[in-house]
Formats: sequence, C-alpha cells, structure tokens
Amino acid sequence: MIELKGSRFTQILPYNLSSQTQTRALAYAIGRQVDKLLVLADRMVIWAGLDQVPEQLLDYLAAELRTPAYSADYPVETKRTLVRQSLLFYATMGTPGAVDRLIQTIFGSGQIEEWYQYGGEPHHFRAAIGASRVTIGPAELDAFRRVLSSVKRLSSWLDSIATITPMESRPVRVAAAPCGSYARTTLPPVFVLIPTVVQLAAAPGGTITTTTLPRIKEGQDA
Repeated sequence: MIELKGSRFTQILPYNLSSQTQTRALAYAIGRQVDKLLVLADRMVIWAGLDQVPEQLLDYLAAELRTPAYSADYPVETKRTLVRQSLLFYATMGTPGAVDRLIQTIFGSGQIEEWYQYGGEPHHFRAAIGASRVTIGPAELDAFRRVLSSVKRLSSWLDSIATITPMESRPVRVAAAPCGSYARTTLPPVFVLIPTVVQLAAAPGGTITTTTLPRIKEGQDA
C-alpha cells in the first residue's frame, strides 16, 4: 500500500512510463498539489485533531462553544483541556464533580468541600485550589469567583477559598555543642532517705552535670 501523502503516481506505473522525463515532471507537479490539499484536509479535522489545533483557533472554538471559565490568558494546554471538556461541563454543570474538574483543569489541583464535611450551613461549600499552574493573587481569586459562579448551583453559596502552595521540604537539624555546655538537675523537696554520696563526673568535651539536693530539716535522718 502506498501512502497518498508524499507519493507520486509514477510509483504505480511500469518502468517504461515512469522513467520518462515528461511523466516524472507531471507526477511531481501533481504530487505537490495533492500534498497541499492534504494539509488543508488536516486543518478541517478540528475536533479529532484538537491537540494540533493552533492556539488562535482554540480561542475561536471556545467562543463558538461558549466554554465555561475560558480565558485567552491561560496556557495553551489549559485552553485545549477546557475546549475538549466543554460538552462534558454542560452535561454535568451544577454538580460538585463539574466544579472539581474545572478547578483541577485551571489550577492543576484542588477541590470543593460540601457543608456537611466541615460542619457548615446547608447549601454552603468552600473551595481549595492549588498554585502549581498559575500564580494566585487577588485578581486570580476574583476571576475564580466569577468562574465558579458560572458552573455551580444557583442555590449553593461559597464560604471561603483556601490556596494551597507547594513548598520544598528541607530537613532541620538541631544539635548541641559538645563543649562548654552546663546542665543542672534540681530535685524536688521530698522527705525520704537520700544517699549522702554524690558523684560528680566531667563529660567528654567539658560538660558539667550538677545535682542539687533538697535541704533536709533538722531532726530528720540523713
């Protein structure tokens, strides 16, 4: 089987015809025009070839489909995902799943929490959004509220928005210096028999340990 793209009709002709200069020139000219038609045909496959669609065309598709929460300022991959899920958003609009999907598409991570999950009032919810894809500031939060109002139920009310910022974890080490330290242990005053022998020892590096004995009142046995 010969692929149409990049092929020449001389490939299916016998040698006595394909070897002629006029035939090869005609095959090249026709092949160039066929390649141009194939490029135009690929551009017509928009929905199936959404991963290869130019960014400008994504903006047109979003306007035609009225894609919820779409913005021309989003990264191109976020635009593709929003356009691809336009019909799914409309099919599930008003459900917590639709809101979660929207948050994860735009911000990379996050979800909503229903009122009964955190002890709030009925028909209320709160949202947690990540900050892995876009920088979250006051303007982004205002935009998120507008976006949220387009997909949530009209009877639901937003209580709060929590932003989750990933931070690199670093180990914290705490160590005591091996020299020059001083430790003191004070025993509480108790009326018990206390041994009279006290041992003092210097720890390695000059550490001094002192044990303070409670006072023993007169008339008590030592």
